[in-house]
Amino acid sequence: MIRTAKQYVESLNDGRQIYIEGKKIPDITKDPLFRGGINARAYSYELCNHPAFKDLLTIEQGGDRFLFLWNQPKTKEDLIRRRDVYITCMRWGAAMSGMGPDALAASGVTAARCDKAMGTHYTDAVEDYRKHLKATDPAITGAITDVKGNRSLRPSAQEQHKDFYVRVVDKQKDGIYVQGAKIHISATPSCNELIVSPSRAHREEDKDYALVFATPVNAPGIKLITTPPHVHDLDDEEAVWNWPLHGRGKGVSECLIVFDNVFVPWNRVFLCGEYQFSRDQAWMFGVFHRLFGTCHKVISTEEAAGAAALMAEYNGLDRYPHIQEKLAWLAMHAQLVDAMSRAGVEHPDIFPDIGLATPGQMYTNIAKYLFANDQHEQSKVLADIAGGLATTVFSYKDWMNPEERPYIEKYLAGKDGIPTEYRLKAFRLVKDLVGHGLDGAYIHTEGSLAAQKMAIFANAPWDKYKAIAKRCAQIPGWEKNPDLKDLPPLPTKWVI
Repeated sequence: MIRTAKQYVESLNDGRQIYIEGKKIPDITKDPLFRGGINARAYSYELCNHPAFKDLLTIEQGGDRFLFLWNQPKTKEDLIRRRDVYITCMRWGAAMSGMGPDALAASGVTAARCDKAMGTHYTDAVEDYRKHLKATDPAITGAITDVKGNRSLRPSAQEQHKDFYVRVVDKQKDGIYVQGAKIHISATPSCNELIVSPSRAHREEDKDYALVFATPVNAPGIKLITTPPHVHDLDDEEAVWNWPLHGRGKGVSECLIVFDNVFVPWNRVFLCGEYQFSRDQAWMFGVFHRLFGTCHKVISTEEAAGAAALMAEYNGLDRYPHIQEKLAWLAMHAQLVDAMSRAGVEHPDIFPDIGLATPGQMYTNIAKYLFANDQHEQSKVLADIAGGLATTVFSYKDWMNPEERPYIEKYLAGKDGIPTEYRLKAFRLVKDLVGHGLDGAYIHTEGSLAAQKMAIFANAPWDKYKAIAKRCAQIPGWEKNPDLKDLPPLPTKWVI
């Protein structure tokens, strides 16, 4: 089924244990601090029911319609459509969270590999959960990042306590009990359920931490300690005027999720103790979620390029060569991120032994590395073109004050023919793009730069590259490489 936006909002009043700024919140749908996040997610449900979008965002099988993202990707076409779903929702301003569907897709791959190697039956649990998602259409997120404690020590070697990483503490006939915490989990306050997944590889001594499972956020023993939103205590018009992007979704997104002896039934457990497959789950989530990350950066790099071009025009500098050079770099950056993101799904990694597909590790990690590595440069170029007023621009209340407005209108005008209000709004957009601490967020979400380098190195076709070099240097053995075997040796004699 596909929920309506109203049904989704009503589902959030579920008795969850949630706190913000020192207060326990009885019903988040009634608290203004959560309103923006809930509305942004609710809008995705509206898009799923809209005639113009439902055939892309949803799929019909057996007379029922459900979210396309609930399907396990098996082909290149599945992955291309997955990317189109994310980008479409983002362009229209809907919060289609990727963490939950990405954790689900990763779980499908890991469960299949574990079952094949170990004779387990985790795929049955994943598929049972998938049926539940298709039938009830909850909002889900992925709980990945552990709080870690002393980062020089492995999970089982922690000295203060053993719960810095989520672990199984008891196994029963009907299920397991888990303990620990996750942090930096996007969209938790506005979701219904979690897929909990390892953030790292494990050894045998850490097998209790090799754990993947799904649970409702209102399960007994789960507590959500929530950070305040970037933008709050503003009415809608003021929020959007001051913060054109973040003012539209001024709800909280991040949580410390505490698991205090939480029960999970076996049909919601997708890995439990098979430490050899923690790495698979972490890597598979990483590549699926980096695809999602490249999608939102396709949008934000275009926003940055557009804001810079607008400011150059409003400042009367758009014809100057040094400004055009900076604009060209922003356009190139946006196009590169888009192209490499698309390459990741057009050239996927296919696993014939389990019949599944994932985004291509090489291209997807390159796309993520590109936008993360150049985030500071993008902000620097955008701020440089906009000028100092992007830092000290006045607020909505100043503009609306009849005593201040005539002076602001007169002295903050730019190019003739451009209303001062438009110029101020463009400055506020630049401030929103570069002044919210987003540099750090964009660099570290979906994995650090080091994670991309590791994935790129691990997935690079080094044997092919070395064979190419051997062929160039006339070193025997290159002809054994399957990609080069049909090539002749390079010519060693001149034709004339």
